[in-house]
Amino acid sequence: MKILRSLITLIVVIAIGILVYFYVYKTEQVRKEREAKERLLVRFDIDNINSFTFSRPDSSIVFERGIGRIWNITKPVEAEAEKEELYTLFRLLNNSRILYNLDEELENMEMYGLANPEYYMCMKFDVGDPDTLFIGNNTPDGNMAYVHFASENRVLIVSRELTERMKWPVNIFRSRTALNIVKEDITAFEIIRGNDEIIAMVYTGVNWIMQSPWEYNGDNSNIEILIRTLSESGKQTIVEEKADDLSRYGLDNPSIVLNVSLRYGQPEKILLIGDRLKEVGATHLYYAKQFDKDLIFTLESSVVDMQTHVKEWYIDKNPMRLNREMVDNITLETGNRIITFMKDAQRNWSVVSPVDKNLEMEIISKIFACSHHISTHDLYAYNPTEEDIIEAGLDKPKAIITMYNNDNMIDQIVFGNTFVLDEPNTYFRTSKKPIIFITRTQVNAELNTVLQAIFGD
Repeated sequence: MKILRSLITLIVVIAIGILVYFYVYKTEQVRKEREAKERLLVRFDIDNINSFTFSRPDSSIVFERGIGRIWNITKPVEAEAEKEELYTLFRLLNNSRILYNLDEELENMEMYGLANPEYYMCMKFDVGDPDTLFIGNNTPDGNMAYVHFASENRVLIVSRELTERMKWPVNIFRSRTALNIVKEDITAFEIIRGNDEIIAMVYTGVNWIMQSPWEYNGDNSNIEILIRTLSESGKQTIVEEKADDLSRYGLDNPSIVLNVSLRYGQPEKILLIGDRLKEVGATHLYYAKQFDKDLIFTLESSVVDMQTHVKEWYIDKNPMRLNREMVDNITLETGNRIITFMKDAQRNWSVVSPVDKNLEMEIISKIFACSHHISTHDLYAYNPTEEDIIEAGLDKPKAIITMYNNDNMIDQIVFGNTFVLDEPNTYFRTSKKPIIFITRTQVNAELNTVLQAIFGD
């Protein structure tokens, strides 16, 4: 009986504890969260603002949201806005807290500088009524400021950091990057160079693909560097707000035209690059402007150089991509000899013809190095003619490596002539593309090592 009473008592205590938790502790938590939220200065979705104005006695600044992530200044100048400055302001607006709520009747606003304020921020929203945040005097200690919303019947005290931003000159809010784009938004770009040469690249969501001058896989690593440079490159100097004569800067007939396509329906960005500056100490700069903007500025030569690479820089340097584990049969043709390699169930390789011989993994790796890991140094001909094939020695190849899986050919690489400039270069092509490539890989040396291991000669 005592055990039963003890058990009942324990159940009652637990029940009371649960009730205390849910009806006292949780209620207190909800109350604190509500109070914390109510103490936020501004409670709105940043993307709900479609325009706002900093009204000041000198000159007001009007901002309007464009398509996607782009904000524009429409007054006192027409320019794209610096997204970092605006989003910092928005974060401050969202995160600023009311340090004190004076709960004043709005009859004595002069003492706070809110009777006829010189500074205020007018906001228009996609959803909801417009509102205005009036900026008053600083508090006596100078660390905070009095503010008042037109939609509320109270005076608030907030950090002065927020109100000071609204007094900054317009130049601070102007975009300082050349294109004012986010790297992740770039879906394609086209570089048109002076001789009408066009480099066109498109992002599939996984890889970059060249569409012009060849249809070929892009070099993802190089393209990543390029688009990061394009998105981060800043205007080095402001040359002129609007030029009547673009020929002074070589922008009437630009040496490079860069078209950048963006996601989220954002308009295409077009950058014109003109002459290089000739002044001492400024030869590292080029004149530039956006096609649909008047502002003329300068760019670092490193940004321009990134767009003048040879065509091969933009394409994949590894023309043969395969899963090595899928390969179980390889043939190597050199001269009049055809050598066959096989992989057994234990994944060991051996020569089965014309001799029967086990191979060290190092030897089979050299064959893979001549094919799977070969890299492109240059592209000799995209759609080779018969003359191109003869010139490259591919009509009478020096070596052919063919890889199979269960007697199904995976890929084949054919090596032609070798020529020497600063180092040996060899022509080659694969079975997947008609392109004739050039590699600096030491093909002959690697294959000679393989032959010596097999035949000892």
